[in-house]
Amino acid sequence: MRTETESAPETESTDKRSVRHALVISLAGGLGYLPFALTIPILPLYVTGRLHGGPAEVGAVITAYAVTSLLSRPVSGALMNRLGARALTIGGTTLTTLATVSYPLAGSIAELIALRLLVGVGMGVMLAATGVWPVQLVAKDRQGWALGLGGTVNYVAIGVGAPLGTLLEHLAGTATTFVISGLIALLVIPMALYVPEVRLPPKTARTGIDNSPALLGTALPSVALIFTAFGFAAVASFAVAKFDDLGIAGGAAVVTAYSLTVVLLRIAGTWIRWEATRPVALAGLFLVEALGVALIGLSHGLVVGVIGGVLTGVGMWQIYPVLGLFVVRSVSERRRATALSTFGACFTVGLAAGSGSLGLVAQTAGYQAMFLVCAACIGLGLLVAVAAARVARIG
Repeated sequence: MRTETESAPETESTDKRSVRHALVISLAGGLGYLPFALTIPILPLYVTGRLHGGPAEVGAVITAYAVTSLLSRPVSGALMNRLGARALTIGGTTLTTLATVSYPLAGSIAELIALRLLVGVGMGVMLAATGVWPVQLVAKDRQGWALGLGGTVNYVAIGVGAPLGTLLEHLAGTATTFVISGLIALLVIPMALYVPEVRLPPKTARTGIDNSPALLGTALPSVALIFTAFGFAAVASFAVAKFDDLGIAGGAAVVTAYSLTVVLLRIAGTWIRWEATRPVALAGLFLVEALGVALIGLSHGLVVGVIGGVLTGVGMWQIYPVLGLFVVRSVSERRRATALSTFGACFTVGLAAGSGSLGLVAQTAGYQAMFLVCAACIGLGLLVAVAAARVARIG
């Protein structure tokens, strides 16, 4: 167990108290994500209704958050050693709350975009801190598990937040929903105050030796992550549209099958101690993800599509945490926050690049070709991931 005043050497196993603290911080990250999740279904109608905007304005409002969230995460990692994960968590949460509760005060599209930019900064800072903090709390035997926690709670937050936001808007109105969404995030603050913070040793102290050049050890997993995020982009953005194009209702079941598979397997990972750190095992996960995406593209019925969603989830279950492990083991402890924050931002890069480029493919050649192109991109990620595994030399 690491204390707030000193950094203890890593032990062979993580005690139960550290596991509990990692869970609390990851849950805090999920709660801090709710201002985004709760407002997903109501912002578009707010823009087109009260603010009299069109589809372009809706896109600008949504994208504004993503841009500043992406840019703030690597910067947050660089600041974490100086300010600490707790200060960044509380600061980012406070900014998110203030900006979100101010949505009803926006009298124009420009003002709402400005608030969304602030929300992106706040959530980017908070997510960077709550993504690194659990990894700092545990020993090597639990680092992969800790890396997967953040994504798991965010999947749950989106799954619960979107329908709950719609319900709140129906019961209490749009303005009240915005205020509630922002205030919920304040629950993060007492959780951040409860969990002890890890203090790194002085710069002159050497707590570990890099297993590989830090730049290469971060760059290869990050590039592989960008490619694997194409699979998420394809399922989340185009699975429903693909089945609608076939005249089949219920395409959302594919997305649900994917999300539930990832969440359930990561929850099971609390007890199942297996990590695909060897090149062959990691390549197998990429192949399963690619197969799942290809099945969705080739399917002409919902059953095969759901099977494809499950396989995509099985593949992506461990890809993110394992690639994150490569980053953790390839850099010194002092560089860990910056490296992990940059690595996490690359998933957002993959989502944006995947959604944009795959959308162009779908428009030109159809959804089947788009999913097959996506599977090929995941294959490229496999090659990069295997190289990353060999550089990291874990397992």
